[in-house]
Amino acid sequence: MATIDNDPLFTSLCSSKTLQSQQEGFFNAFYHTVAENFTGKSEHWLRDVFGRVVPGDDCTKLQLMFEDPTVCFEVLGTLEHVKPVFRGKDAKFSWQRREQALKLLHGGKIQQALLMACQAVIKAPPQGIDLHIDQGMTLACALWTRSEVLIGALDGKRALVDLQMAAKAGFPVKENAEYYGRMAKCYALIGEMKRAEISIKLYHQLSGHNDYAQGRLREDIETLKVLKSEEDPVKSHYERRTLPRLSGDESKELCSASSKLKLSGSRGDASKGQYIVAAEELKPGETILVESAYGACLYQKFFGTHCNQCFARLVAPMACPECCGVAFCSPECRDRACSGYHRFECHYLDLMIGSGMSILCHLALRLVTQAGTPEKAIEMGKELREALCAHSESRNQEDYFQRSLMAAFLLRCLQKAEFFGRRKTEAPEPTPEEAQIGGVLLNLLQSLQFNAHEVYETKISGDHRFDTAKVQYIGVGVYKTGALLNHDCYPGVLRSFHGTTMVLHASRTIAKGVNVPENYGMHFLRHSVALRQRTLRSRYWFQCDCKTCSEDWPLVDKLTDKPRFRCPQPECDNVMNYPHKKAFTVKCWKCKKTVNLDASIKILNQCEELYASGAKMMEEERTEEAIELLCRGITLFHQIAVPPHKPTHMAEESLRVCFADQASVYRMEPNVLMQ
Repeated sequence: MATIDNDPLFTSLCSSKTLQSQQEGFFNAFYHTVAENFTGKSEHWLRDVFGRVVPGDDCTKLQLMFEDPTVCFEVLGTLEHVKPVFRGKDAKFSWQRREQALKLLHGGKIQQALLMACQAVIKAPPQGIDLHIDQGMTLACALWTRSEVLIGALDGKRALVDLQMAAKAGFPVKENAEYYGRMAKCYALIGEMKRAEISIKLYHQLSGHNDYAQGRLREDIETLKVLKSEEDPVKSHYERRTLPRLSGDESKELCSASSKLKLSGSRGDASKGQYIVAAEELKPGETILVESAYGACLYQKFFGTHCNQCFARLVAPMACPECCGVAFCSPECRDRACSGYHRFECHYLDLMIGSGMSILCHLALRLVTQAGTPEKAIEMGKELREALCAHSESRNQEDYFQRSLMAAFLLRCLQKAEFFGRRKTEAPEPTPEEAQIGGVLLNLLQSLQFNAHEVYETKISGDHRFDTAKVQYIGVGVYKTGALLNHDCYPGVLRSFHGTTMVLHASRTIAKGVNVPENYGMHFLRHSVALRQRTLRSRYWFQCDCKTCSEDWPLVDKLTDKPRFRCPQPECDNVMNYPHKKAFTVKCWKCKKTVNLDASIKILNQCEELYASGAKMMEEERTEEAIELLCRGITLFHQIAVPPHKPTHMAEESLRVCFADQASVYRMEPNVLMQ
């Protein structure tokens, strides 16, 4: 890194951001307390002791935290005090929110009632925990109340789930006519009238064959059906579409990728490493990757609005049985998380957040906890070490030491959470197996800096799905195949997300054998070459030599609408400037032939007409037609010309918006505060 790092302060700030998101967290103070021990007389400890350990030998680096007398006493003294810190259940609070929900519901304030009912469910302890309130049935009562609110919101599917969960939580179902009355309403709302009729008959039977009550129930059901039929379809505020199919067959070499991609380069190549190229020509719009996250974590501020497991927006959240720190969109997501990674994170999540650690630290821990056992986590570590670059040899020793200290803290959380089973001692010093996991964590804390992707959804705040659409980053994921794409300031792919699944579409024509690049956040349309170079050097530790940088393409407001044309001669690969004369006949300096660019000009005009038609389709919210028109125009352009060309780049950006619209989309409801 020394050969390209001409801004060490900025590089240090960039690296620090990937380790600590909050300077006020206690980890920063922890580090400085330990660091005081190798200043002054021992100021060369980092260089002469810690720095002598071979870069990449992460277990040995970590072991120094616990064994070297220069630092171990402060490290051990702090780690001995690691204790559970989490938000527990509160039956009284749940009961209060439940009562508020019912008052709001009867007052016609359904959205506010749903918010209170959801808080009641999240805060409710499991059956039998607090017998002084609701006789230990707080969770069942909260779910029962929320089912009523959801029926009022015409959401029969989620109300039905709540009724089923209430029964599992101990709500009395046998001989309970009201339970089957609600079941009937739920089935009617989701259009299952045969099941609704069965529930109505059970309600009639259990109510003592009360014909009047049965009649009232049928009237209520008819009213709900009418309201449901009149419901504005736009009200469905979270949209997750069907995953697209890969173009061509699935690659046998690259997991989750199209066979139109292949691997090139080698891990030993210091400049490019292994990267992905086109195995055959790629056309705009082709789906080339559909990859589930190897691991993913939500940003903390979305813990209350998104499912911690699949990143879906929460409507009727399910809670962890023990904590209130996270929520899930369904019993299935909750059970999967709580039987896997969350059982090790649950009691220490607030402690880790309070440390000020970044989401990449949480992701490193998540990759270990989701493995389930130390043995599987060690295998996972080996797999990712092979797949993801860490640049350990280029990392300065202070940064390396900070990451080692963070790894020691995360390892201590795993010890306390019994990831390694019940330990024979409370001392923080790791066993050989624990030290291996510490090494895995330390390697991940380095490699995720360069290989993680931010996960986003599209948020629509107004009536028009494109005019008011905005990207909202909600978390971070790691994708083994996706991480193999190298950067270009003019990307060749468009990235979108279906929950935590990453989808890549080709954004332009890419010839066989050519690099398939993505963009690491520094697009030439929005950032100057100087800023791009500085950021990429300091954040990702490489010198960008893409064409946009070497030719210094202008920003979007100064882009030309007169591109360079390809020579029309089939065997010539020359490009020539847009002709400024009325006559379109020019001589190619490479093939020495006189060529007429009139046909190229006409095709360029056709491209721009297709772009305009695509924009019109977007105005009319006809996404599929817009994609088809934009792809046709972009394909034609790359046949006869080369960028930069403002209309084409605007079309590529429009194509990105269209594909994002077919992924995870959240439409904000008016007058509802939900960030």
